[in-house]
Amino acid sequence: MKQLINWGMKPETSDELNYYLQKKDLKVGKKTFFFDAKSTFVDVQRPWMLEIGSYCKIARGTIILQHDYSRSVLRRYYGQILCEAGKTVIGDNVFIGMNSIILMGTHIGNNVIIGAGSVVKDNIPENVVAAGNPAKIVCTLEEYYKKRVHEQLNEAFICVKEYLKFYGKYPTVKEMGAFFHLYMKRDISELEREGLFLDWHGDEREEILESFMNTEPLFQDYSGFLKYCDERIRNDTANSGK
Repeated sequence: MKQLINWGMKPETSDELNYYLQKKDLKVGKKTFFFDAKSTFVDVQRPWMLEIGSYCKIARGTIILQHDYSRSVLRRYYGQILCEAGKTVIGDNVFIGMNSIILMGTHIGNNVIIGAGSVVKDNIPENVVAAGNPAKIVCTLEEYYKKRVHEQLNEAFICVKEYLKFYGKYPTVKEMGAFFHLYMKRDISELEREGLFLDWHGDEREEILESFMNTEPLFQDYSGFLKYCDERIRNDTANSGK
């Protein structure tokens, strides 16, 4: 990774980008993950003016700024030399959606979700979901959490239904991804047998396992879940013919 600094190479992985930023004296917390380092731009001009917390998940095409060169327009029009400064801070456990822009002087609190394509300026408090241009609060994190809990089963069903239409067969447990919590026994060996390794980006494996073990499945097993899906599909088909 030292070659990145010596040769001016562009980081291609999250680890390489984290290494590069730290070598540029930027403060980046542990387990922060860049999903596409090659398409991510982090302004390193003033390393003391940018902080990125721990467990952040930063999606493809994100731009994080700590300067604003619009002063050049003012200099040419008004003939006065001006400058600008504003510390950019991204808290802990923040998700930044694809192609978002974090402008100079932005403060994003802990436990925040930024929607894809957002332009973020000024302050976003902790524990909220924000999106848009300019980014505004859409809902609290608690409201979003309750919505996601409510929609889990129906979205798992949709995933099965569409897979069945596309391939003509049911998906495997592994292909269903993180929906496994709905039907898998609370047994780590069962997860390993199905190839479900919980080393998720920007998170801690042991904490994920603890969250899994401390809950109960809605179904006795995957077969029970597929039976539920099959019954719903038959009912939907029958009702559509009426």
